[in-house]
Amino acid sequence: MNVKAMLADFLTFVTPKSMHKARFSVLLDAVTALAKDACCTVTAIGRAMPGSSDKVSIKRADRLLNNPNLQRELPLIYAALTASIVGHKTKPMILVDWSNADTAKRHFILRASIAADGRALTLLQKIAAAEDYTCPHLHGAFLKQLKAMLPKDCKPVIVTDAGFKVPWLKQVRKLGWHYVARVRGNVKLKLAEQDKFISVNQLYRQAKKDPKSVGKIMLAQTQHYETQAVLVGKGYKLLKRDKNKTYKEPWLLVSSLADCHGYADKIAKCYSSRMQIEESFRDQKSHRYGLGSDLHGTKKKSRLEILLLLAALVNWFHYLLGSAAEGTVANSRW
Repeated sequence: MNVKAMLADFLTFVTPKSMHKARFSVLLDAVTALAKDACCTVTAIGRAMPGSSDKVSIKRADRLLNNPNLQRELPLIYAALTASIVGHKTKPMILVDWSNADTAKRHFILRASIAADGRALTLLQKIAAAEDYTCPHLHGAFLKQLKAMLPKDCKPVIVTDAGFKVPWLKQVRKLGWHYVARVRGNVKLKLAEQDKFISVNQLYRQAKKDPKSVGKIMLAQTQHYETQAVLVGKGYKLLKRDKNKTYKEPWLLVSSLADCHGYADKIAKCYSSRMQIEESFRDQKSHRYGLGSDLHGTKKKSRLEILLLLAALVNWFHYLLGSAAEGTVANSRW
């Protein structure tokens, strides 16, 4: 199997036609090196690239990360990736999450991925400094760029975890999109039949094994944001010794989607797909099971954005390669 030839076809499809041939050649070598077995660090990629010596190849990889033209072309590449998978879908499910970009937590990644079979595929990602983590202004700019990449009639369902608060939900609705999100922690809410606000933990006591529609609730004592809610239990009662095990907590999910038959089950299924973006972060960061981007020592934001682009392109290519192989195996059985 000629991996480099297949990668060349893939990169030709997602990179702008105006990209210089020399820049395309280095990008192809870097992605090929990472796809074969390199870690997502400039040194490892350089050593796996073709060249007269490791020193020369590492310098090629280093210059690629500093290339201002490639940095300007990043939005065009992400837009091409998005267009290739979203196509004419009018209501795709898009997963959005934050994750640290390095073990020192100097930078964080804000990523939007589309739920696919088995793994989430990156549509857009931004690097933010630690002080901008969960910044509402950054959220707004991110959503605005994501909207520009999607077809005009596309109204996605944005799925997020509990780290995204009421201001985020309002920003999503302002675009005419829908959301499915989780609420937990010290957030207060008010049920339709009650006059007083209660904590999320108090509502957890009503959780059953099967998803249950709570109806409309008033979310956050300061925001008074009205939304639909669903309570999903885990099938067993929390004991006192389990109080620190957050993974055993029930899910309190909120959504702007209209109520319908089987609403609670559909919202729970929607949210459960969010695990795909967690797995895609692991695929990128784990040096044991993935591309090992956690090992990078990059401190410059612009260099890190290109490094993560390489990782995203490789994950896309691996997914497409696996899908093609799966189809070939399935066809050979008949």
